[in-house]
Amino acid sequence: MGPSSERLRSLSGRIFTSVLVFTLGIVLVFAVALTSIFYYSYECDAEQALSEAASRAASYLDDAPASDVTTLLSQQFSGVTRYTLISENGLVLYDSQANADQMDNHASRPEVSQAARTGGAVSMRYSDTLGTDTVYAAEKLSDGRIVRLSETRHSLFAFLGEMLLPVAVALVVAAGLVFLLSRILTKHIMKPIDALDMAEPLENEIYEEMVPLLQRIDDQQTLLKKQNKELAEAESMRRDFSSNVSHEMKTPLQVISGYAELMKNDMVLPGDRQKFAGLIYDEAQAMRGLINDVLTLSKLDESAFTREDLPINVRGVADRMDDRLSSFASDRDVSVKVEGDSAFIRGSETLAEEMLYNLIENGIRYNREGGTVSVRVSRRPAQAVDVVAFREEGAEGVIRELVEVRVSDTGPGVPENMREKIFERFFRLDKSRSKETGGTGLGLAIVKHAVQYHHGVIAVEGKLGEGTTFVLMFPGA
Repeated sequence: MGPSSERLRSLSGRIFTSVLVFTLGIVLVFAVALTSIFYYSYECDAEQALSEAASRAASYLDDAPASDVTTLLSQQFSGVTRYTLISENGLVLYDSQANADQMDNHASRPEVSQAARTGGAVSMRYSDTLGTDTVYAAEKLSDGRIVRLSETRHSLFAFLGEMLLPVAVALVVAAGLVFLLSRILTKHIMKPIDALDMAEPLENEIYEEMVPLLQRIDDQQTLLKKQNKELAEAESMRRDFSSNVSHEMKTPLQVISGYAELMKNDMVLPGDRQKFAGLIYDEAQAMRGLINDVLTLSKLDESAFTREDLPINVRGVADRMDDRLSSFASDRDVSVKVEGDSAFIRGSETLAEEMLYNLIENGIRYNREGGTVSVRVSRRPAQAVDVVAFREEGAEGVIRELVEVRVSDTGPGVPENMREKIFERFFRLDKSRSKETGGTGLGLAIVKHAVQYHHGVIAVEGKLGEGTTFVLMFPGA
């Protein structure tokens, strides 16, 4: 099932909405900010103009007789601006817009008290008399009285309220323009995204921010292709393996069946019965060995071997395998020699035995008469380059020491171009020779798997005609 509709979001829709909301928000903020700036600029200019008017009025009244000041105020100074004449003790002598007799003492008013001290003052406050925000400018006359001019001003909120309609109209117009711009911008932004070629993610001309995503897609596609290739190879290997197993088992079964049929029909001379029974036994043992190797490889392929982390004395394992194969070596006229000190790795002792058994047996089986097989176990400190190599093989923890195992024989050797192929299943350098020696063709495949199980590496050395040396390297325990 795909993601629910509640979780699905349109990228183009989000871009469009974000651009629209952001732009309208910016327009609104700028409208309020510019209106406020205009308002405060206008107020500053108005206060300056009112202060200058108060200075001119005071200068004019100072030149007139004191008894004529009230008359001059009523006759010469009228209009929108409010004029108030206040005595030295704060008593209102005249007001152009209110009854002076009913007004409170103004001595405590900020602009009045400051003008009395400094000669002039400007202030803005809420007027209890008129119930509005009012700007006051007061100047002190030469006789100590105060002339005060005042004008009613819109408050900022009232000013913004009056500007609401033009701002709203501007926002509507801006919204329309932003809507069109957002649609165009969204299409422009989405164009390279809509044109993405997911088959070749890194070949697209796209935004830098999307490169990590496309890199991940490309990595996943590469991984999937690799996995599909590995699956195809594994399937091919499985078919080849099944075919080879069937082929390898067919010959001994035919031999066993043929000899058994002759013995059943009493067509074998009494003196040959033991010979035929021995042949049947040998073929049965070959089948048994083949089946055991097939089962071991199947377990390794399917990771059926439980991951073990036990300390294994490699020298001890080599000694035991030497003892186990002593009879086989004697029959082949091959001597086996194990050298070196105790050296420990961690893993499965069963697989370690399989690994060394197959290598020593292989050295005996494909050797010359009178030949030798030598096994040398040694240790050495780990170098940085070694640690990197073993990390790639899955080794964990601190690697301070390496364990090296060299299994050498005096056989015909392995050509350089075949040194990788000998680890393939059922691969034989000389099939006729392998049939004679009784090899299953699976021993080295098991060895390679066992080495990998222990996070080790394996290499083949030697010269053609001078023998073969298998070099195994493991992280030391």
